[in-house]
Amino acid sequence: MPPRDDLAARTGALFLYPFRTRDPRTGKWYRARYKAELYEIAARYAEWEIVGPPEIRHPIGAAFSPWR
Repeated sequence: MPPRDDLAARTGALFLYPFRTRDPRTGKWYRARYKAELYEIAARYAEWEIVGPPEIRHPIGAAFSPWR
């Protein structure tokens, strides 16, 4: 299986990871309320870790139209 970043680039899928990070004030770990891609997590937080498998979202290629 190719690395996830390569797979995401080829298929256009989003790999969104649940993660936790450390509170800078108290030093306690807390679970984030959202899932994000690895590069977004790394850019925003100094200390973090992945806590579960990724949620994979595939593009559908169509837009919603209420008049259709």
